[in-house]
Amino acid sequence: MKTPAALPWILWMASASCSAQTLVIGLYDYSDLSAKETAHLTETADLVFAHSGIRVVWRHCRGALAVTSGITCEGEMQVNEIVMRLQPGGPRGSHDGSMGHTFVTAEGGYYASVFVPSVRAQTAGFRIAFDLLMGYVVAHEVGHCLLGPGHSYAGLMRGTWDRKDASEMSRISLHLTKQEARKAVARLTLAESAAQR
Repeated sequence: MKTPAALPWILWMASASCSAQTLVIGLYDYSDLSAKETAHLTETADLVFAHSGIRVVWRHCRGALAVTSGITCEGEMQVNEIVMRLQPGGPRGSHDGSMGHTFVTAEGGYYASVFVPSVRAQTAGFRIAFDLLMGYVVAHEVGHCLLGPGHSYAGLMRGTWDRKDASEMSRISLHLTKQEARKAVARLTLAESAAQR
């Protein structure tokens, strides 16, 4: 009997999906994005984190998709949950064009914001679609929640992106490094284990 050439890849995908950790993101859109823009940015972030073995579950708590989802975001946060706010303005008192901010310690955090006007302004310079860049900025800020405040020299968690990074974004190939992915998965595993005790 011949083994299909794709069998090793199928087995790897199956094992990766079995070990995937779940991250819940409560999305609060105060910037009035369209349902289509919101769907595209969440799909982009899903793909970025799937590469690292993290499955994202979205709770649309405010915005265009919240109206149709019927999900309530009341109650206590789960240990594997992050709150993401899409803001209609920039950070107070700052004029540096920052696209996001996360409230984070060395261990990580649970609250992040993305400044929609700053992201829109950057799309022309990067020559990529707004919702694609939004997905990456959301993923970057979520990355801080999982990894802490530091930046890396390559990949999703670089402190400043350039056109080369934007080119990788257009191919959905800008991700966490292997070390960052292991750390993020370990943080979620630890949080879920602690919650089950």
